[in-house]
Amino acid sequence: MGRADIAVKNWLGDRERFADLFNGTIFGGKQIILPEELEDMDRETDIIITDKEQKERGVQRFRDLVKLWNRDIFLVVLACEIQDKKHYAMPVRNMLQDSLSYMDQIRGLWRRRRSGKVQDQSAEDSAKEAGYKGLQRLSAEEYLSRFRKDDRISPVITLVFYYDVKKWDGAADLYDMFGLDKLPAKEKTAVESFIPNYKINLIDAGNIDDITRFHTDLQQVFGMLKYREEKEKLQRYMQENRDYFGQVDVETYQALGAFLHSEKKLKEIVEHGEEEQIDMCKALDDIYADGEKAGRSQEKLIIITRMIKEGMSASVIRKCTEATDQEIEQARDQLTK
Repeated sequence: MGRADIAVKNWLGDRERFADLFNGTIFGGKQIILPEELEDMDRETDIIITDKEQKERGVQRFRDLVKLWNRDIFLVVLACEIQDKKHYAMPVRNMLQDSLSYMDQIRGLWRRRRSGKVQDQSAEDSAKEAGYKGLQRLSAEEYLSRFRKDDRISPVITLVFYYDVKKWDGAADLYDMFGLDKLPAKEKTAVESFIPNYKINLIDAGNIDDITRFHTDLQQVFGMLKYREEKEKLQRYMQENRDYFGQVDVETYQALGAFLHSEKKLKEIVEHGEEEQIDMCKALDDIYADGEKAGRSQEKLIIITRMIKEGMSASVIRKCTEATDQEIEQARDQLTK
């Protein structure tokens, strides 16, 4: 995971934002998931696969963000994958990660039962008679499955948080990756009826129609992302929302840098600043000013390079462009390369 993704992960990992992200996406903005009901989970999921020759190999995946929603006695695993670039195999990638999450739950339940941490009072006596430490009387099918008939696991909901400027044009589900449209309609329908589809729950952060579904600062940030490629509109939007953008914390500041692809410049500002609250509006002006300055420097370098190619002397170049010796030398190096 790159530095930009880490900044976004840390920002979204806040429990209030995380709950708001899922509430706005799944429940239309209703406050169903409460921040205090969320518990951090291990981001690693893995499974050992044994082939016919009894050779073992591990399959391991890391989630970007994963929390357990503890709603009374009902548990749901909430995961979020953060993408700053398109991933054209995302349905299969998510399907694998979710499957590993389910297998991890099944193995965990079995381990706890063997250790005696999962107890069934009605079967304790028969378990002792059978000589098991924590395994109750199991049918052959249950023992083979490592899962009892009345066991239950928690559902897994995975969101894909995509924040690149370019609009997502990848597959939205497993069917999109098959190319089934090449089949006649009846044959396509017949094939699909035997293949479970698997869709991704995509959040294209810069293209959200109704940002009012979100009640934390996700609303202001999603609104900002719509104008990333329009300088004047972006500056106007941030000025209109200066109450928020005029005093953001460092964590938010770094995430905004990732969203605006200016994390290097923002990192410099943060490292040299001492205040905990940062004025993003002022920083944006600095970023654009820095970009314009870089653009002018590049144009000047192109002019100097052309003058060198035409055989003009250093003194003439200095007189015409006010170039420094360092800039002339830089242009010569570029020509040599």
